[in-house]
Amino acid sequence: MSDRSLLKNALKFARDRDLAINVIAGGSNVILPESLPGITLQIDTRGISYGPEEGKVVVAAGENWHSFVIDTIDHGLSGLENLSLIPGCVGAAPIQNIGAYGVEFANVFESLSALDIETGQWVTFDKSECRFSYRESIFRGSSKYIIASVTLLLDTVFHPKLDYPGVLEALKNEKVLLPTAKQVSEAICSVRREKLPDPLKLPNVGSFFKNPVISRDRFLMLRDQFPNLIGWEQPEGAVKISAAAVLEQMGLKGVSVGDAAVSTQHSLVIVNHGNATSTQVLDLAAKIQDEVREKCEVQLELEPTVLPLRWVFS
Repeated sequence: MSDRSLLKNALKFARDRDLAINVIAGGSNVILPESLPGITLQIDTRGISYGPEEGKVVVAAGENWHSFVIDTIDHGLSGLENLSLIPGCVGAAPIQNIGAYGVEFANVFESLSALDIETGQWVTFDKSECRFSYRESIFRGSSKYIIASVTLLLDTVFHPKLDYPGVLEALKNEKVLLPTAKQVSEAICSVRREKLPDPLKLPNVGSFFKNPVISRDRFLMLRDQFPNLIGWEQPEGAVKISAAAVLEQMGLKGVSVGDAAVSTQHSLVIVNHGNATSTQVLDLAAKIQDEVREKCEVQLELEPTVLPLRWVFS
């Protein structure tokens, strides 16, 4: 039986019994409650297909993201190297439009195949239909579709994107002047391992808050308050600021609620020191949001998905 048939059978099982449906893959970017109602489907499909068009890759949603990135590099393709070592599975990448070190998933996206839970029909989305923006897509915050596979169009000629100083510094430390895609990937991995706590050693869901986009006037006022605040120019005069820089300069590293705490290694990461509950994690997040709103007049938005986010048949 094919993966698609198995998925349809699972949905029929849930529909026949009026069960709510929750969908996860790697679970690296979700906040889970102590129990989930209904039926939970884990997407664990495999498969990577290259060609026939140069640079085109079709990959199953359950493939590990980082392993997939390395596989594309080994096949002589580029475009994903700056997204190396991001935890999770391929199917989650379009949901959040993952991004890092100057590259977004949408840059290389062509289309995806998904199952419409309501109709039971397979549908295809192109880039415009996904409505990608900063850490957003039509799929985020919705339980209507289950992503089955993704089609990307990667570069056959390497064009490195080295705008972030930490990446350049890592390459210089290795005395690399004209890096390959593999060397950029290795540099990205080195930077991430140095900056971010390893979720396998200290449980976390990565960056917890999005970088806020604010007016230029607000940015200049905040920079007077936080001299080391980093900002990136956006369209129409807006500025995207570093949430990590704000939290660090507010002295929020190490702040905790129960076993949930802001990482002392990176201020944008909330870690679990042992037995943190989802309530403690969300209470800590709310506490941080309240302090930032009060002192900076800036609203922080959560990056991870909070479950249950489920489809209930009616």
